[in-house]
Amino acid sequence: MKKKTLMSIVLLAIIGTSAVFAQQPTLDKLKLTVSSNKYTAEKLNNDISGQVVIPGTYDGLPVITVSTFSRTAITSVIILEGVTRLNDSFNSCSELTSVTIPASVTKMTSSTFSGCEKLTSVTFGGSNTEITNNSNAGIGDLGVAYRAGGAGTYTRPTGGKNWTKVGGAVVCPTCGQPLPAGFKL
Repeated sequence: MKKKTLMSIVLLAIIGTSAVFAQQPTLDKLKLTVSSNKYTAEKLNNDISGQVVIPGTYDGLPVITVSTFSRTAITSVIILEGVTRLNDSFNSCSELTSVTIPASVTKMTSSTFSGCEKLTSVTFGGSNTEITNNSNAGIGDLGVAYRAGGAGTYTRPTGGKNWTKVGGAVVCPTCGQPLPAGFKL
């Protein structure tokens, strides 16, 4: 009985540790530039690939802006709580499939993911992100769908234009209103 209990504790510790490590910033892939006691996160070099986790703080100071990861082979991005702005950060990332954006992000441009044809999943942690420039610059109706649906995960087929909130309705790309169940664009 004691062996089973000890094994269970060890197993839970390993699982918990791996979940924590999965959310650790990938500092070896980042260039963090400080200005006015705030950091901006950028790619370290053009060889960056795989998953990237961007910290919300570094060395006791906030990481406010994410910028310049474009044209890299990153596959997924997790942005940790604290970051407030995404510039044209990830455009033309040809391998990018998923992004997690925390509630702290209040501004991003519609061209943040322009040219990311494999991007099929974006999760917003909050409902207060302002997506500027309503043209959506090549990411389909993500801004329209998000403004109508708020926090949650949005998906689309690879290269598609229409985003749907998981567990939510399809949203009209021109008016931003939910469409009737079963309606196809």
